[in-house]
Amino acid sequence: MKKTILLLSLVILVSTSAHAIGEKELATRIAKQTEIEQNQVESIIAAFKDQIVTSLKEGEEVRLSSLGKFYAKHMDARKARNPRTGEQIQVPAKSYLRFKAFPSGSDQIN
Repeated sequence: MKKTILLLSLVILVSTSAHAIGEKELATRIAKQTEIEQNQVESIIAAFKDQIVTSLKEGEEVRLSSLGKFYAKHMDARKARNPRTGEQIQVPAKSYLRFKAFPSGSDQIN
Protein backbone atom coordinates (compact mmCIF):
# COMPACT_ATOMS: atom_id res chain seq x y z
CA MET A 1 0.00 0.00 0.00
CA LYS A 2 2.78 2.46 0.93
CA LYS A 3 4.60 1.66 -2.31
CA THR A 4 1.43 2.51 -4.24
CA ILE A 5 1.10 5.82 -2.42
CA LEU A 6 4.69 6.80 -3.11
CA LEU A 7 4.48 5.80 -6.76
CA LEU A 8 1.23 7.70 -7.22
CA SER A 9 2.71 10.79 -5.62
CA LEU A 10 5.67 10.73 -7.98
CA VAL A 11 3.50 10.25 -11.05
CA ILE A 12 1.57 13.35 -10.09
CA LEU A 13 4.75 15.29 -9.24
CA VAL A 14 6.44 14.65 -12.58
CA SER A 15 3.35 15.34 -14.65
CA THR A 16 4.01 17.81 -17.45
CA SER A 17 0.61 19.48 -17.26
CA ALA A 18 0.35 23.27 -17.19
CA HIS A 19 -1.01 23.18 -13.65
CA ALA A 20 0.92 22.17 -10.56
CA ILE A 21 -0.35 20.97 -7.22
CA GLY A 22 1.26 21.38 -3.83
CA GLU A 23 1.95 18.84 -1.13
CA LYS A 24 -1.34 19.47 0.67
CA GLU A 25 -3.39 18.89 -2.48
CA LEU A 26 -1.32 15.81 -3.33
CA ALA A 27 -1.90 14.42 0.16
CA THR A 28 -5.62 15.14 -0.12
CA ARG A 29 -5.90 13.28 -3.42
CA ILE A 30 -3.93 10.28 -2.17
CA ALA A 31 -5.94 10.20 1.07
CA LYS A 32 -9.20 10.12 -0.87
CA GLN A 33 -7.98 7.39 -3.22
CA THR A 34 -6.51 5.15 -0.52
CA GLU A 35 -8.87 5.97 2.36
CA ILE A 36 -5.90 6.75 4.60
CA GLU A 37 -6.02 9.83 6.84
CA GLN A 38 -4.53 12.92 5.25
CA ASN A 39 -2.09 13.58 8.10
CA GLN A 40 -0.69 10.05 7.67
CA VAL A 41 -0.27 10.62 3.94
CA GLU A 42 1.49 13.93 4.64
CA SER A 43 3.87 12.08 6.99
CA ILE A 44 4.59 9.48 4.30
CA ILE A 45 5.32 12.18 1.72
CA ALA A 46 7.67 13.95 4.15
CA ALA A 47 9.45 10.68 4.97
CA PHE A 48 9.73 9.88 1.26
CA LYS A 49 11.38 13.24 0.53
CA ASP A 50 13.72 12.86 3.52
CA GLN A 51 14.81 9.41 2.37
CA ILE A 52 15.54 10.66 -1.15
CA VAL A 53 17.69 13.52 0.17
CA THR A 54 19.49 11.24 2.64
CA SER A 55 20.26 8.70 -0.08
CA LEU A 56 21.54 11.39 -2.44
CA LYS A 57 23.78 12.83 0.27
CA GLU A 58 25.24 9.33 0.73
CA GLY A 59 26.04 9.18 -2.99
CA GLU A 60 23.24 6.79 -3.93
CA GLU A 61 20.69 7.10 -6.73
CA VAL A 62 17.03 6.45 -5.95
CA ARG A 63 15.40 4.39 -8.69
CA LEU A 64 11.66 3.87 -8.91
CA SER A 65 10.82 1.12 -11.35
CA SER A 66 8.64 2.15 -14.28
CA LEU A 67 9.06 5.82 -13.35
CA GLY A 68 12.57 7.21 -13.14
CA LYS A 69 15.52 7.99 -10.91
CA PHE A 70 16.59 10.76 -8.58
CA TYR A 71 20.30 11.52 -8.61
CA ALA A 72 22.72 14.23 -7.55
CA LYS A 73 24.67 16.13 -10.21
CA HIS A 74 27.91 17.62 -8.92
CA MET A 75 29.35 20.79 -10.40
CA ASP A 76 32.99 21.58 -9.59
CA ALA A 77 34.11 24.98 -8.38
CA ARG A 78 34.82 27.33 -11.25
CA LYS A 79 35.65 30.88 -12.15
CA ALA A 80 32.95 33.05 -13.71
CA ARG A 81 32.53 36.66 -14.70
CA ASN A 82 29.91 39.02 -13.31
CA PRO A 83 28.10 40.27 -16.45
CA ARG A 84 27.38 43.70 -14.95
CA THR A 85 30.82 44.57 -13.62
CA GLY A 86 33.08 42.22 -15.56
CA GLU A 87 34.64 41.21 -12.25
CA GLN A 88 35.90 37.64 -12.08
CA ILE A 89 34.36 35.63 -9.22
CA GLN A 90 34.81 32.15 -7.80
CA VAL A 91 31.68 29.97 -7.94
CA PRO A 92 31.80 27.27 -5.24
CA ALA A 93 31.26 23.57 -5.93
CA LYS A 94 27.66 22.49 -5.58
CA SER A 95 25.44 19.43 -6.02
CA TYR A 96 22.02 19.62 -7.65
CA LEU A 97 19.07 17.28 -7.30
CA ARG A 98 17.96 15.84 -10.64
CA PHE A 99 15.19 13.51 -11.79
CA LYS A 100 15.33 11.54 -15.03
CA ALA A 101 12.18 9.80 -16.18
CA PHE A 102 12.56 6.30 -17.60
CA PRO A 103 10.92 5.80 -21.00
CA SER A 104 8.32 3.58 -19.31
CA GLY A 105 7.60 6.41 -16.86
CA SER A 106 7.09 8.89 -19.68
CA ASP A 107 4.82 6.42 -21.47
CA GLN A 108 2.52 6.37 -18.43
CA ILE A 109 1.58 10.03 -18.87
CA ASN A 110 1.28 10.02 -22.66
